[in-house]
Amino acid sequence: MSLFTFDDLKKQALLLGWDDVGVTAACIPEEDIAAYRDWISQGHHAQLAYMEKELRCYPEQLLPGAKTAVLFVSYYKQERVPFSPEAGVVASYARGRDYHNVHRSRLKKMIRWLEERAGETGIAKGFSDSTPILEKALAVQAGLGWFGKNTLLIHRRFGTFTLLSGLLTTLELPFTTLAARLPRCGTCTRCLDACPTQALISPYQLDANRCLSNHLIESKEPLPASIRDKNPGYAFGCDICQDVCPHNQRTPLSLCEELSPSSGLGAYLSVEKLETLLPDDLNGTPLKRRGIEGLRHNLSEEAPPLPNGGRA
Repeated sequence: MSLFTFDDLKKQALLLGWDDVGVTAACIPEEDIAAYRDWISQGHHAQLAYMEKELRCYPEQLLPGAKTAVLFVSYYKQERVPFSPEAGVVASYARGRDYHNVHRSRLKKMIRWLEERAGETGIAKGFSDSTPILEKALAVQAGLGWFGKNTLLIHRRFGTFTLLSGLLTTLELPFTTLAARLPRCGTCTRCLDACPTQALISPYQLDANRCLSNHLIESKEPLPASIRDKNPGYAFGCDICQDVCPHNQRTPLSLCEELSPSSGLGAYLSVEKLETLLPDDLNGTPLKRRGIEGLRHNLSEEAPPLPNGGRA
């Protein structure tokens, strides 16, 4: 008999700040592994070489003896703001604190709780985006939602404005009900039609070579004119395929203070604002990944050289 019920796990997860939780086997479905390999083979991961690590297909290699994966959902939807000629818009997820830090703090507490209840240590390993694991595939398998045509997880209640984290454990925990893997987007193509750079090349297929978010966050190369000319006004990231998704139209704004604009640098960035900032001012926010010079490059109309590969 398990030491934990699902209600125990969910109560603790909500107490620590997450908005939902699902539990599933610590293994990736074969169809998701095949889709991942096909995506890599076509070069749709652009310059993101770290995506080539096949370790992400095999959770048991991250934690030997892992039997269970627990997936946590953080809902972060923020107010949709208009584009401005005076400043660039920051994607919703990046307006507050760095979610990696928020999740790591929660995961440490969750693992400590599990260990205390189980009476043993070394039984769990946490992950939050930066760990090589196909977390969306696990979330779908745990019944938290389904894959949308924009390649994002569409949560059954919160839509796409969610961030995933989780843990692997050697404990046998009660699984949540699997969601049907059938597409839930019907004939809708709003995300594909709205993408300004046509990065969604077909339903469920994203080409990161064209993705505005990739170029404004991850890429170390100068912003191509073909991408810059199609940017409607973002300084960091992009929310367009989420803003138009019908599953996001009636969802409320997030109540999580840590992910709100008041906990970070807000919804807008301008060249003038950047001039008042020091590199350390980006610490603890997602914007640190791009750095001040990288952000200045994003906001420039002339596409100057990108200092230090766009990093702080």
